[in-house]
Amino acid sequence: MMGMLPRVLTFLGFATSVSSASVKNCGGPHDHFSNVSLDLSPDPISRATPFTFTLTGSMDEDHVGGTVDVDLEIKALRVVDKSVKTQSSYTISPGLVKGPQKLVIGPVTLPQDPGEASLKGQVSVKNTRGEPVACVALDIEVPLFEEEAQRDEDYGGVKSCGSATDHLKDVSESSSGDVTTVTGTLDEDLASITAHVDVTVHALFVKVPLKLQIPMSFSPAISKGDWKLTTRENKAAEVSLSPVKVEGQVVIDDAKKEQVTCMSISSDTSQIMV
Repeated sequence: MMGMLPRVLTFLGFATSVSSASVKNCGGPHDHFSNVSLDLSPDPISRATPFTFTLTGSMDEDHVGGTVDVDLEIKALRVVDKSVKTQSSYTISPGLVKGPQKLVIGPVTLPQDPGEASLKGQVSVKNTRGEPVACVALDIEVPLFEEEAQRDEDYGGVKSCGSATDHLKDVSESSSGDVTTVTGTLDEDLASITAHVDVTVHALFVKVPLKLQIPMSFSPAISKGDWKLTTRENKAAEVSLSPVKVEGQVVIDDAKKEQVTCMSISSDTSQIMV
């Protein structure tokens, strides 16, 4: 799970600079997540204007696990150029409940500095019976700021920087073979959060700082109580391995600006996929 985090953070930075043509529904009429709507405002995105991305749809059953297939081409930092294909299985408890769903990301303000990266391909989800749930096609061009990177070999992975007052408590991670299990207890319902991302992605002698505040809202809310997530990477393939490293910090606050959790990242990802 922690090995997946740098990939998630990098994608998070990519996903906050999409256009309406950049993210599309590629699902079919028999998907369990139906009536899908993707909305971007304003369109097109301007660096000077915060934007909001909204996803709505309806689940026709509770979703408690399945598989995620990723087929992406990633280019970034002038040195990262790879094709990534992975299939991962997962379970989550409690799951996504049947009924209308809504996710809002934003408003987000992009950095003013020049630079770019791209992410193209698709991500599809199936349930535990192998039936299609959803599919998202990506064609994202991302404005990023590139700097010359200094070599730093002190990379120690992902650690908690949380406190006893965090709303996500008793977080535990364990691995057995190729299965990773993460558990924790949320002491409040979460209808909205803000992710404060302050990380730097390094590749060879180039680095990209990602400093973003990303508000998100959920309907239905993420319910309080015990949570459990298991993941297993069934297969993975990529054309090339690039020496990519991620360092920094991610703090997640609730609507009251109280801390939910905090993660400090100092991760060498040269042997995993970004």
